[in-house]
Amino acid sequence: MENLQFNPVTGPVTAQERAYAINALSTTKEALHASVTGLSVEQLTYKPGPDRWSITECLEHIVLVEKGIFGAVRSGMNGPAEPDKRAEIKVSDVDVIKGVRSRSFRIQAPTPFVPTGRFGDAAGALAAFDEQRAAVVDYAQTVTDDLRTHYFMHLVMGRLDDYQALLLIASHGERHRKQIEEIKDSPNYPSTSPPL
Repeated sequence: MENLQFNPVTGPVTAQERAYAINALSTTKEALHASVTGLSVEQLTYKPGPDRWSITECLEHIVLVEKGIFGAVRSGMNGPAEPDKRAEIKVSDVDVIKGVRSRSFRIQAPTPFVPTGRFGDAAGALAAFDEQRAAVVDYAQTVTDDLRTHYFMHLVMGRLDDYQALLLIASHGERHRKQIEEIKDSPNYPSTSPPL
């Protein structure tokens, strides 16, 4: 996911902005796959502490959040455009990306997004992720309504436009991919385990 330069929003999503979002969604998917490919069940289920998530739980959380954000985006796009509400947006596209990708602060996951083993195992969670992410990429490629005049409410950042919500999806996945790498760097992380 390459860095984005700050540009003020002056109209509907441009072809360049759309291409950026699609690229961000695609490259963060590839990076997540690269982070978990070849890991054993022991590695995937290892927790660095009693109050920390495993890699499998991180995967589940990513899927749950993406489904929630994407559902809200599609629902919001069904309503009328509200260009006057742009004044309520307090963050730039760059702020969304950098703020969400950063692991310098933590937020307690709301209950609906806490992992509970809904997908069975890491393979099930990754399959659900791939299906969900494919739907988001397809939407980003084909949506014709103005993403800049429909909105998503974020718990911390407040009102975002729906284009920023697509960037949020990519950035959130990247945030938790970094968490997966932190788990893999834990002192007691299993080095290898025989495949099942």
